[in-house]
Amino acid sequence: MIRCTNLARPGNQRRHGAILQLLGIGWYVAICIVGGIVGGLWLDGKVNTGVLFTFIGLALGLIMAFFGMYKMLAQVLSEDSDEI
Repeated sequence: MIRCTNLARPGNQRRHGAILQLLGIGWYVAICIVGGIVGGLWLDGKVNTGVLFTFIGLALGLIMAFFGMYKMLAQVLSEDSDEI
């Protein structure tokens, strides 16, 4: 019988928590960018402006993604440095 005792170690639990936080940051970035594009496409369809609002939505999504990612990464890195 194979036992999986590595998962119970405190170091591995911290590592798994950091991995989950980084995955959450990735999803946040993806949702911001895709949400901006989809919102811009929808608004372009309603107002009939070509791709103007799509580019505005993309720019706003990128800005939100950058600042949100910066804040989340700063938190993850500060938690990691506190444990050392």
